[in-house]
Amino acid sequence: MKKSGTGLKIFTIAIFSLLILSFCGERNSNLFPKNASAREMYEIGMKLLKKKKYEKARVVFSSLIEKHPKDRYTPRAKIGIADSYFKKGDLASLTLAYNEYREFVTLYPYHPKAAYAQLMMGMCYYKQMRKPGRDQTPTLKAIEEFKKVIERYPDSEEAKIARQRLKECEERYATHLLGIANFYFKVKKWLGAYWRYQELMKKYPDFSRIDEVYYKFGVSSFMLGKTDEVKAFLSKVITDFPRSEWALKAREFLESNEKTKRRKK
Repeated sequence: MKKSGTGLKIFTIAIFSLLILSFCGERNSNLFPKNASAREMYEIGMKLLKKKKYEKARVVFSSLIEKHPKDRYTPRAKIGIADSYFKKGDLASLTLAYNEYREFVTLYPYHPKAAYAQLMMGMCYYKQMRKPGRDQTPTLKAIEEFKKVIERYPDSEEAKIARQRLKECEERYATHLLGIANFYFKVKKWLGAYWRYQELMKKYPDFSRIDEVYYKFGVSSFMLGKTDEVKAFLSKVITDFPRSEWALKAREFLESNEKTKRRKK
């Protein structure tokens, strides 16, 4: 009796599953004509995408790839699937979008849309970036992907966008590093501050707050007895950023140091 009951249960589940698949198949078949060409299916998928009907758009694009695997619209359908995930925007969808774009670049490295797919891989991480002081892994990943766009497709429109996004990402990460350096500076851990300001100067010379970095690196150098670096960097603040608040502080620091030397003499 137990065996027959189990068998009946399995049979019932199987029939129920078939009915659901059949229902889904009928519903999906209504999205496009039975004998639709790859181009027709692509256009239908794009219309659904523009209407933010992402799941339905994916069904059409996936069906296109399945029915017309070698058509010229097949790679575009792959991008359509990736875009449908990206536009949804939640963390899981961005992860799926990244995987789709990456697969596209692997399958079609010389396709006209390859630069776009590489750019969008960076954008998937860009959308996940967090404020300075929080986990900066997505920022570093975005930097990595945007650099690939510039290296692989230097003359493309996507490379122009990647350069702009890269600058934003580097500014954010530099701000994050400055926060860490400033913490060490505040608690007078001069060596920790020194190395972090030095890293900032080497990696991000165009950082918008580089004048602050120069000043605090100079002060940290002074506290560590690195006299050659003190005057060099404090003078650089004064010369390169004469109107900066840090230039004023640099002048005051140098003047105070000179007065101290005179007294000792």
